Amino acid sequence: MRHTNSVKKLLNGGKSTQLHRLRQFTSQLTELSALIQSCLPTPLQGHCQAINIRGKTLILQTESPAWASQLRFYTPTMLSTLTHHRCHYIKEIHMRIKPVSAQSPVNKRHKMIISSRSATLIASLAETTPYSKLRESLLQLASRESQKT
Repeated sequence: MRHTNSVKKLLNGGKSTQLHRLRQFTSQLTELSALIQSCLPTPLQGHCQAINIRGKTLILQTESPAWASQLRFYTPTMLSTLTHHRCHYIKEIHMRIKPVSAQSPVNKRHKMIISSRSATLIASLAETTPYSKLRESLLQLASRESQKT
């Protein structure tokens, strides 16, 4: 019979394990994110997160180009804070925009539904208009009548 290791044992395994190194790196990124948040003004806090370190560059991720632009103004402040907290190995900060697929879903547009009375009024208006394109648009709008009885 096979013995399974507990998650705690795997996470606290020897320092040479890949899982242990990953855990340390994740803790380091969490600490760096907290330091960055502490030096930002309130409106910008919570709009970026440390996601990687490449050489001497800290990579921050944000939701949109607008937030990235605002955060770039605070790069000198962020680097100063990191240096003050003995993170001398960080010399640059780069911004990344979170991919759309990773962002929270945006409310999808629902097809507009109108009442039967509104549909009747719009259809009668369409019959009286001399403009064919307007008539087509009004009839299309009237077709969105609610099917509830």
